Amino acid sequence: MKLENEKALIRTIAEGNTKSFEVLFYSYYPRLKGFICDLLQSPEEAEDISQDIFTTLWQNRTSLDKIDNISAYLFRIAKNAVYRHIERNMLFKNYQQKQTESTPNVIEDNEIYKYIDAKELELLITIAVERMPPQRQRIYKMSREQGMSNDEIAASLCINKRTVENHLTQALADIRKLLSLILIIFF
Repeated sequence: MKLENEKALIRTIAEGNTKSFEVLFYSYYPRLKGFICDLLQSPEEAEDISQDIFTTLWQNRTSLDKIDNISAYLFRIAKNAVYRHIERNMLFKNYQQKQTESTPNVIEDNEIYKYIDAKELELLITIAVERMPPQRQRIYKMSREQGMSNDEIAASLCINKRTVENHLTQALADIRKLLSLILIIFF
């Protein structure tokens, strides 16, 4: 959909036009549902979350005219909805475990990788990184995704090398914390 057409469509939805909303729904629902399904590996949950997103979108339609890029907006909402869904599931499983077990199983930190497949682990790390403060997130991505050294990162961001090291240490601690939570919930 062209940007001009998209903005006009958003404007009419904000005014309460159900036909325009239908057009938006049929344009984005399949892609949004597919995106969520890829993350959760559950078509049923993906459908529920996608429908909830569009229901909320309609309920809050009057504020849509402030959105510049509806596609980016919808996929950001979807990503956040998936994170919340995973967090709720983890909390629920943790609650169930505490109710059914009197003594938790103790598993070594490095054994967690035997139980969580690579895709789930990647999603969990992505969740942890997305929840980091912007500067820590940027430094972590520069280090791990772009392969930059601490000196290169410090020079690029005009900060002290020790600051880079502190951010990376905290980023790894954040990731370990989330993985430990998963360990507690699932085991």
